[in-house]
Amino acid sequence: MQVIEPLGHHELFVVILQFFVLLVVARTLGEAFGRIGQPAVVGELLAGVLLGPSVLGVAAPGLYGSLFAVPEAQFHLLEIVSWIGLIMLLVVTGLETDIDLIVSKGKTAVTLSLGGILVPFATGFALGWYLPVEFIAAPDQRLVFSLFIATAMSISAIPVIAKVLIELDVIRRDVGQLVLAAGMVDDTIGWILLATVAGLARSGTVDLDAAATTALSVIVFIGLAFTVGRRFVEWLFRRVDNAAAGETAMITTLMGLALAAGAVTQYLGLEAILGAFVVGVLVGQVKRFGYDLRHIFEVITLGVFAPIFFAIAGLRMNVEALFDPTVFAVGVVVLAVACFGKFAGVMGASRLARLSTWEGVAIGGGMNARGAMEIIVATIGLGLGILTTEMYSIIVTIAIVTSLMAPAIMRWALPKIEMKPEERARLDREARQRRSFVGGLNKVLLPTRCSVDSQFAAQLLGHVSRGEDIEVTTMYVERGGRGATSVRSPLARLRSLAGRVRRTPGAASESRSRSDGGTAAGEEADAPTDAAAELRDDARRCLDLMRVQLNLPDARTRMISRPEGDTTTGTVLTEAARGYDLLVLGAGALAPRSDAPLFGATIDDVIRDSPCPVMIASAAPDAEATDVQELRNQEPIRRILVPTVGAEYNRHAAEVAFAIAQERGAVVEVVHVVTPPRTGDVFADRPDMDSALRLGEEIVDGEADLGRERGVEVRTNVFVGEADAEEELVAYAAEGDYDLVVLGSNIRPLTGRAFLGHRVEYIVRNAPCPVAVISSR
Repeated sequence: MQVIEPLGHHELFVVILQFFVLLVVARTLGEAFGRIGQPAVVGELLAGVLLGPSVLGVAAPGLYGSLFAVPEAQFHLLEIVSWIGLIMLLVVTGLETDIDLIVSKGKTAVTLSLGGILVPFATGFALGWYLPVEFIAAPDQRLVFSLFIATAMSISAIPVIAKVLIELDVIRRDVGQLVLAAGMVDDTIGWILLATVAGLARSGTVDLDAAATTALSVIVFIGLAFTVGRRFVEWLFRRVDNAAAGETAMITTLMGLALAAGAVTQYLGLEAILGAFVVGVLVGQVKRFGYDLRHIFEVITLGVFAPIFFAIAGLRMNVEALFDPTVFAVGVVVLAVACFGKFAGVMGASRLARLSTWEGVAIGGGMNARGAMEIIVATIGLGLGILTTEMYSIIVTIAIVTSLMAPAIMRWALPKIEMKPEERARLDREARQRRSFVGGLNKVLLPTRCSVDSQFAAQLLGHVSRGEDIEVTTMYVERGGRGATSVRSPLARLRSLAGRVRRTPGAASESRSRSDGGTAAGEEADAPTDAAAELRDDARRCLDLMRVQLNLPDARTRMISRPEGDTTTGTVLTEAARGYDLLVLGAGALAPRSDAPLFGATIDDVIRDSPCPVMIASAAPDAEATDVQELRNQEPIRRILVPTVGAEYNRHAAEVAFAIAQERGAVVEVVHVVTPPRTGDVFADRPDMDSALRLGEEIVDGEADLGRERGVEVRTNVFVGEADAEEELVAYAAEGDYDLVVLGSNIRPLTGRAFLGHRVEYIVRNAPCPVAVISSR
C-alpha cells in the first residue's frame, strides 16, 4: 500500500500564513465597518478584494505572488477551510430558524420566493440572449448561455443574508424569518435549475431526467430529515448528553451531523449547505442544545470561520479585468438587470402577500445578495465552458456588489418596519423563555433511598416535568460502599408492599444497564440470599417505586444505581457534576436546633457543594411511607402559596409553582409581606408604608404574569404584617389551608453549613403543609 506523503514544509507554512493574513485583515475590517454602523460582513468581503489581484496584486505584486498566486492544489487548501466556514454558517442559520413560524407563514414565503425567481429568470434570459457574442464561450450555444445567466440572476445567498440578519439582530423577527424561508425556497429551486442547465451544457440537450431526479432528491431528503431525522437527532443528543455531558461533546455532535448531512446532499448533487442548514434547523428544536451552546457555536463561526469564507470569496475578484470599457459597460448592464429583476419580483410578490412597502424593500434587499452561491455558479459555468473569463469576472463582481448592497438596504429599511403587537409578544415571550428557570431544565437528578420526602419530591418533579421536555435520572444510592459484605435493607418496611407497586403505562419491568459504570437497578440475582443480591433487589424495588411517583414516560426517565463509595455526599455530587441542570432532594428529618444544619449533615453538604441549582422537598409532618398508594392518593394539591421579595430566586420558585399548578389545576397565590418598623426603631420621618405597598404590588404582579401566561389561575396579596414576615407567612399558610408552600432561596455561608436564610428555615420548620425550597444559587 502506498503511503501518502505529508504536506510539505513550505506548503504548510504558506497555508498557515494565508489563514493568518486573511483572518486578521477580515476581522480588522469587519470591526472597522462595525464601528461605523455597517455589518462586519461588508469589511470581510472587502478584505478579500484588498488582498487579491485587484489591490495587493498591483501594489505589491511580489508579496501577492508569494501569498496567493500559488499553485491550484495549494489554493484548494484554502477552499476546504472556506467550505467548512460556509457549512458552519449555514448551521448557525438553521439554529436561528423558527420552523414553526416559517410554516405558519409558508404561503407568504413561497409567494416571495416565486416572485424572486420568475422575474429575475425572465430578465436574465433576455439579457443572455442579447449580450455580445464575445462574452459567450461557445457562440453556438446561446440558449445554454442564456439559461445559465437566467439561473445566475435568480439565486440568493443565504449565508450573506443570515450573517447580515444576525449582525442586525433581526433574524428572529418576522421579516428576518421570511427572508430566510424565501431564500431557502429560492436556492432550492435554483439548485434544480443549475442541475438542468449543467446537464444541458454537457449533453447539448435539456436533461429532464436529471432535473426530475434532483427535485425528487430534495423532496425525499427534506421529508426524511423532518420525520425520521428529527427523532434521531433528539435521541442522539439525549444519549450524548447523558454519556458525555459537556459543551464539547454537544458541539462535536452538532458539527459531525452537519458534515454527515452535507456529505449526503453533496453526493446527491444538492450542495453540502442544504444538509448543513437542515441539521441546524433540526438541532435548533432540541431543547438539550440550549441557548448557551448555540452562542458558543455562533461565536466560533462568526469569529473565525465565517470571516475566512467571506475573505476568500472576495479574493477571487479581479477588478483589473473590468477596466476594459466594453467589459465595464456590460458589467453595469448585468448588475442593473440583476438588481431590477430581483427587486421587481420581490416587490410585486410582497404586494400579493399584503406586506408593507418597507417590508418588500427589506426582503428584496436581502434576497438581492448573491454572495457565495453566485460565485459557485460562476465557477461551474467557467468549468463547463459556458462563460468566458470576462463574463466570469462580471458575475463574481455582481456577487460581491449585491452582497455589499444588501446590508445597507436592509439597515435602511428595517427600522421603518413597524413591529406588530403579535410579533412583539412573540419576541418578548422568547426572551422570557431564554431567561426561564424551568424552561432551561433539560436534565434533572433525583438521588433516593425511597424516603417519604424523596417520594414526595418525585411527585412534585413529575408535575414540573410533564409539561416540559425534561429527562429525570433517578439514582439509588447503595448503602455500605463498594466493599460491603452485609447490607441491612433500607426498604424492609416496604417489602411486603413492593409487589403491589403499579407501574406507569408502558413502563419497563426492568431498568437498563448503563455504560457509565453504574449497577443496573433491574438486574436479577442468581443467589437472592446473599447481601449483594439483597442490595440489588432493594435498588430495583426503590427505583420501581420512584418510577410510579414520577409518573413520566419511559423515554423521559433514566434509572441508575450507584455504590455509596466513601460518602453519600461524594456519590451524589460526582453524579451531579455530569451536566445536570437541577438536583432534587428529599429533606429527611429536620434538625430541631436552629444552629444545626436544617436537613441533616449529608443533605447540607450536598446543597452547599452542588454544581447546579437544588430543589428540596419536605412532605407533610405526619406523612408516613406505610403504603405506597396512601402516599400517592394523599390530599390533592389545590392551593399553592409562593412568598416573594422580588429576588430572582423567588421568580424561579414561582416558575416551579406555576408548572405544578398547571399540571394539577391548582390555584397559586403570590404573596408579599411588608414588615413595619419595630417599636424601638427611630426614624427622622415616619416611614411611608404606601410606597412599600405599591412596590410590593409591582413585585407580585410581575411574578403573577409568568403564571397567567401559562394559563394558571394566579392570585396576589400584599399586606402589612404585625410580626416578623416568616411568622406571618406560617400563620397565613395555616389560615388559608394551603396544600404546598414553594420558597425561593440562595445559599449563604454560615459556619461551614448551607444556610438558606432565617425566613426560609423558619417556614420549613413550622409550615403546616408540605414545603419545596428552590435554591438557584
